[in-house]
Amino acid sequence: MHVLVVDKDPTISSFISGLIRRWGYEADESHSGREALEMVGEKEFDLVLMDIAMQDMNASDLISRIKAAMPFAGIVTMTDRNSGELENAIRTLGIVYYMSKPVNEQSLKEILDHMYLRKRDTSR
Repeated sequence: MHVLVVDKDPTISSFISGLIRRWGYEADESHSGREALEMVGEKEFDLVLMDIAMQDMNASDLISRIKAAMPFAGIVTMTDRNSGELENAIRTLGIVYYMSKPVNEQSLKEILDHMYLRKRDTSR
């Protein structure tokens, strides 16, 4: 399974990508919405793990453009500014999961394992 980690903070994206690789999955990093869209246009990802507070693009635009380019990829959003209103708005965009930062490693691993099994079962 191939994951794209999108976070404006290179320290966070590097940490998360390292976890993903340690668990046996592939991971690439992007630090802006525009860069993420370029990468999505060049490679196939099974999952996009993205911060919803990107500086160059709002979350709904980025999510809709990723979904248009890769309709079968799952999208997991992360935020450090959680609110019920924000969560409800983001969930209406068809994401797989919404998580608060700091990222809980066990929860992230469970999500990745679930997505991997779902992908494996649908490709049979």
